[in-house]
Amino acid sequence: MALRAAMALLTAPRKQYCSSLASLTPPLAERILAYMIHHRLLRPKTLELFFGCQIQTLVLNCYAYATNELLRQLRAFQSLRHLSLVSCALLTDQGLSVVRHLQRLQHLNLSACVKLTDACLHFIKGLPHLSYLALDQTKISDCGMVDFLHSAPSTLSHLRLNRTAITESTLRLLPQYAPRLALLSLQQTEISDFSALQQLSCLHTLHLDDTRVSQASLAALASHPALSTLTLSGVQSVDGDRALQLVSGLPLAQLSLPSRHTVTDSGLQFLCRLEGLLELDLTDFTHISDEGLRHLPQLHRLRRLSLCNTPVSDSGLQHLQGLQHLEELCLDRTAVSSAGVACCITQLPLLQVLGLASTPVGDSVVRLGISRCKQLHKVNLSRTRVTDRGLRYLRQVPIAQVNLDGSGVTAAGVASLLAACPSIVSVRASHLQALSPEQLSDEELPG
Repeated sequence: MALRAAMALLTAPRKQYCSSLASLTPPLAERILAYMIHHRLLRPKTLELFFGCQIQTLVLNCYAYATNELLRQLRAFQSLRHLSLVSCALLTDQGLSVVRHLQRLQHLNLSACVKLTDACLHFIKGLPHLSYLALDQTKISDCGMVDFLHSAPSTLSHLRLNRTAITESTLRLLPQYAPRLALLSLQQTEISDFSALQQLSCLHTLHLDDTRVSQASLAALASHPALSTLTLSGVQSVDGDRALQLVSGLPLAQLSLPSRHTVTDSGLQFLCRLEGLLELDLTDFTHISDEGLRHLPQLHRLRRLSLCNTPVSDSGLQHLQGLQHLEELCLDRTAVSSAGVACCITQLPLLQVLGLASTPVGDSVVRLGISRCKQLHKVNLSRTRVTDRGLRYLRQVPIAQVNLDGSGVTAAGVASLLAACPSIVSVRASHLQALSPEQLSDEELPG
């Protein structure tokens, strides 16, 4: 309410505020600016009121009135450290000229500023403290990047060039001119040879999704000493199983697998070498079966596992019981049963999130499994055979979020659950259906 009143004073034509807001603390000034941006009230003239404020962060993402004229006013805010201009489609290279005056800038995000070309890099290369630069989906090419890198600040550690026209020519310069790069994102580029990146000894995160990465490049990266996150989603230029074999020697904590059509049970055997892996997403990997899951118990540190829409069954779930650090398990759209799931999840002491949407499970999974998972706070039971009988057992765990869409519960059952479980902050229960005896499995039928 106070912000709305302040906006009325600052923006009403007849009550135009003419004093300075320079005495505002940076957090308060940034909060007011964020409110004005959200409600599309910020204009060059109103920004002048904040001249003298030592603001450090300004986020203009998708702001329809982010023009060159508005950006020119930023020259007065030389304390800026974080500037984000994502999807500011009106900005041109000349509008970025103001950036050269922001000598304390550390974070600059220009993603999806579609009018920006190599010329804008001329204004960026003189920033001595710049550590994060995002140029995704701009018209940046090798010509601009080569010039920029020759005078790039030694502080540059995060570089995003997704969906740009850069080639291997830019990559070959990175070890010499940006040796401290820790994160590099090159998604949806036409590059195939990434072998030069092996020399970036500080690199720990590399995104190569939807690229044409070659097998030779992956082989070169296989000996990288520090790479802990590698994403290869959508890569079809290398056989999936072969890719897993090549990267299995890396110290990876996070790995996004390549084409789901070429990763099979045979490829999963190489995952057992990645003992530090924390997350594994096998959603829609339809060539993965129970046989492949027998390799997973060696991933002792695994915290999140998704097997959604895979042909795994209760037999495969037996291999997951040794994953003692697992916090999240998603089994949506699989053929698992109540008994199989219950047997598995009761052996996972740290389980917090469970997904069972569109599975044949019923009340027994709640009674025999979920009710015994004392750390569980989020569960998806949408489009399952769970009824009000099963809901009663949810009261035994500190559930905060539950999805019951399309299940066999009733509105009265949901109301009773909410009354008995004050810990629940979010519940979904639309398109509920009454289940006939024929729709209940034998294990769900009342004795």
